[in-house]
Amino acid sequence: MPSVAVVWKGNCHDPRTRYRLLGHLQRLAARSDEYLRLSQPERSRILDMMNQQRDGTLNARANIESIDQEISGSILVSSFVNPHPESFVARAREAGVTLIEDPEAKDPPLIGITNARLRGLDFKLFDPRGLYPGADRMSFVFLECPEHPFLDGRLVEIATSEDCAASGAMALRDADFYLCAPSVHLRYYLEDWTDCLFSWIKFFFIGDFWWHRWEEMQGYADYRQVFEDLQGDRGSEAAEEAAFDAVLGTFSQHAEHWIGEVEGWAKSEQG
Repeated sequence: MPSVAVVWKGNCHDPRTRYRLLGHLQRLAARSDEYLRLSQPERSRILDMMNQQRDGTLNARANIESIDQEISGSILVSSFVNPHPESFVARAREAGVTLIEDPEAKDPPLIGITNARLRGLDFKLFDPRGLYPGADRMSFVFLECPEHPFLDGRLVEIATSEDCAASGAMALRDADFYLCAPSVHLRYYLEDWTDCLFSWIKFFFIGDFWWHRWEEMQGYADYRQVFEDLQGDRGSEAAEEAAFDAVLGTFSQHAEHWIGEVEGWAKSEQG
């Protein structure tokens, strides 16, 4: 099976709900950071070569970025931060917001604003193979733009002016910031786990949360039933905590398993 880009989208207007969610996700980011710093396995030559080739062109970033930033200038928002970009663009038109057509693409127009605030978390997701440097991060950053309610509370991934210039896209070349839908590149490792994490987010925090792996909201019907039963037994707050403990524990199980796999490949190569 080929690799997959897992994409997620959602909207949360309530700052208290966002704060509660980010508190849990900080634990996941810290666990991932701990593996990145302390548990990197010896890799086979081919994995090392792949990692070095891809990583060599990237700017260094912290494993965890806690973001609380006022931004201004030319801010372009992808209409794909919403699962239904056409209706999203229609709402932007009704609001009188600037729309920017990309002459090189057939996609819906970009949405242009000049001021916003970004709050949230962006972190590197531990993968002992190091397959996809730069595409191995998870963004849970919320766009705060109260003057435009259809944008306010949207989950975004941030591209800076340097990223925009490097993209080569004509529509982005003069942008100070480009905000798009978050995504992470996976292959086998943690694919199923993302369904569990995102189902937890959708059930306990963001009702309109949406993701696509191989299909839309894969596994949610099953996880929803589990969470409903847990909520009935323990109450909402305890269920939320217990379910996330399980999400975090499953992440560690996958990480430990794949550390062993990568170490095994390196030993086999050495004979």
